[in-house]
Amino acid sequence: MITPVTSGNGSPGSTTSTSNMLGKDAFLQLLVTELRYQDPLDPLKDRDFIAQMAQFSTLEQMQNLYQVGQLQQATTMIGHPVLAQEIEDSGQLALVYGRVTGVRNYEGRIYLMLDSNREIQADQIISVMDNQGLEQYLESVCGRKAYVRVFNEYGELVAIKEILVTGYRLKDDEPYLIYQNGEAEEEVPLKDIWGFA
Repeated sequence: MITPVTSGNGSPGSTTSTSNMLGKDAFLQLLVTELRYQDPLDPLKDRDFIAQMAQFSTLEQMQNLYQVGQLQQATTMIGHPVLAQEIEDSGQLALVYGRVTGVRNYEGRIYLMLDSNREIQADQIISVMDNQGLEQYLESVCGRKAYVRVFNEYGELVAIKEILVTGYRLKDDEPYLIYQNGEAEEEVPLKDIWGFA
């Protein structure tokens, strides 16, 4: 089964970024600014100051809880095939496929490590699949044009070639797309696909 990744509003692919929320540093800076420029004839009352500090503490705990929730959600993807879209330096979207092998948190962002030796941000995921969902996805791309990354012997990307997908096969849980190259039938790993037309 294919499961779209959704945010709290239920729409696939949409994410909520912590950068859109008031951070604890910004909150503390606002509080210090308020104390600095308060009216000397009507200073901030102790109870008001305590209430604002309590709000600050609550905000910090909510942010920590949000990060833990994101990390827990990401760890449930370990072992599952995922599809993601990554924006390349050229500004174009590229498809990324792989099975999640690990998760890490770096500077407040969740990263997924893939068996295809790639690392992607969790908010780039467009689909998490089980084995049945993977086969459904592979069936859905049969008959479509695919763009394949071509690498040299050093692992550097040297070209993108176009193929027409005629079928697929799974070898040791690794998906391959089949295409005709003249009279010969050839296959390419799904992880080498750049995108579909």
